Amino acid sequence: MTILTNMKKFERLHNLIITGNTGTPEQVARKLGISRASLYILIDAMKELGLTPEYSRKYQTFYYEKEMKVSLVFKVEEITNTEDLININAGSFSFLLPSKFLDGTNLSLHSYLAEYKESAHRL
Repeated sequence: MTILTNMKKFERLHNLIITGNTGTPEQVARKLGISRASLYILIDAMKELGLTPEYSRKYQTFYYEKEMKVSLVFKVEEITNTEDLININAGSFSFLLPSKFLDGTNLSLHSYLAEYKESAHRL
């Protein structure tokens, strides 16, 4: 699932809970188009964010013990300021060279770079 799909499912589940209209776990999973196991993964994610969905067997619905409000925001912006680009830290990569290459003779990284590039592709 994509981030946006997950956000929409999260929001839909929240709206079903606040209206008291989820039904059984199987029914709400069907409404969301996910498996029952995925539903519980989504509920665990809600709990990690501080939401407290509970299930009532008597009323066969999920509910919150307290009033809950959720705002999900996903924003994409183009970076136009070159100073902002300079300040972005996207990580780094360090090469560890065997000590035999540090004696000043024929320092060639070609074979090591190819090996690292190939292993990085597998990740």
